[in-house]
Amino acid sequence: MFIDRVNAVLTKHSGRAVDQLEIKFIFETKLADHLNNWIRFAMSAHTESLAFDLAPPNNFPDYGDHYRFPFEQFTDNKSVSCLACLQLSFVRFEPPPTGFIGFPNLRKLHLHVVKTTRQDLESVLCSCVNLEWLSLLRCHLKDEMKVVLRPLSHLRYLHVVHCDITKIEFDAPNLSTFVYDGPYRPITLHHATKLENVRFWFRGAVFQHATASLLNGLPDVQNLTLQLGSQRLEVFYIVTIFELWFSLCCQSCNNACCFIFQSRWTLNSPRVFCHLRHAQILLIIHREDSDKILYLVSFLRVAPFIERLEVHFHGLYTLWFATDGPSRQEIPPCEDKYVNLKDVRVTGFKGARGQAEFLMHAVENAPAIEAVTVDTAQKLTDAWDPDEPTPSLDSAALDMVRGPLLKRLPPNAKLSLI
Repeated sequence: MFIDRVNAVLTKHSGRAVDQLEIKFIFETKLADHLNNWIRFAMSAHTESLAFDLAPPNNFPDYGDHYRFPFEQFTDNKSVSCLACLQLSFVRFEPPPTGFIGFPNLRKLHLHVVKTTRQDLESVLCSCVNLEWLSLLRCHLKDEMKVVLRPLSHLRYLHVVHCDITKIEFDAPNLSTFVYDGPYRPITLHHATKLENVRFWFRGAVFQHATASLLNGLPDVQNLTLQLGSQRLEVFYIVTIFELWFSLCCQSCNNACCFIFQSRWTLNSPRVFCHLRHAQILLIIHREDSDKILYLVSFLRVAPFIERLEVHFHGLYTLWFATDGPSRQEIPPCEDKYVNLKDVRVTGFKGARGQAEFLMHAVENAPAIEAVTVDTAQKLTDAWDPDEPTPSLDSAALDMVRGPLLKRLPPNAKLSLI
């Protein structure tokens, strides 16, 4: 019935231009030939936006046969000249070794549960020479996601979410926005000097490792949002397997990007975030990590030009007034003050020692500070907390930093305690 209805509609539009065609249905193998015919219709109708939103049977996207996308139908400029937007779900990418000319006028590509290999995906993406917008959702390569054979010179937006990959490496000199959500993976963007906005949600990452990876792969970012779920904030002088691997990799490239964690508070790196002006750090803190909150100082040390810093905490009720962790007096003195830092905002403040010490350190080393906001509400999640604190706890937490902050802030700086 569905096939008959689609064919009837397309017959009525035969010989006419169709700007947009979207097919949304549960995929079965007997549908494949009809999908191929509908693609032929779209190409003959000079369709600009084509979407095949196919759903896997039984809602198991990792199993079953995917629809094989018919690259053999795209062998001449006439068939692809108008296609500007392509959205595909539950398809299989197997471009032929010869004959496929690519999608030279494609501007926007969205891939959802696409089954492919690293080589085939790179081949397709490199053929999209005018691509501006790329989104990949749940595309399980189980390999590197790498596009370096030909730069994606027009790519401005990159979105990678819940993809099973081992590494991301792109050559995209005009990329301005990058969104990533998934496990911690090494990420490198070559020549991305115009990168304005980056939002990363690393799941299961160590804070220092995530910072080091961003510093190495995205040093030119201007606005950064970094969210870490179920992470550990490890002490820098603990040598981990990751650090050993990273050091060996750097030695193989003449130490051009070497990170050696020699102390708790600094990254011994020749790089800093030269263009970073605004950063949001969202942390899910477990009780056992409350003694390491002050290690956030390490981020400030590699962001010397930052102007606005937001740190949003989310943690269990046991974080209230936690007394574990070092004092700021144990931090080696700053060689350079945070002379550009003007605005600091902390939410989810629960009076933990690490939170208070981090606030004091930031204020004491930011001579141009103009505004400090401390909020006891948790902004990281809207989930209901059965151990929601009473107003008296909120007030007590704010009272412990009110006097010390007022004493250290410049006369004209604004202090907001919420």
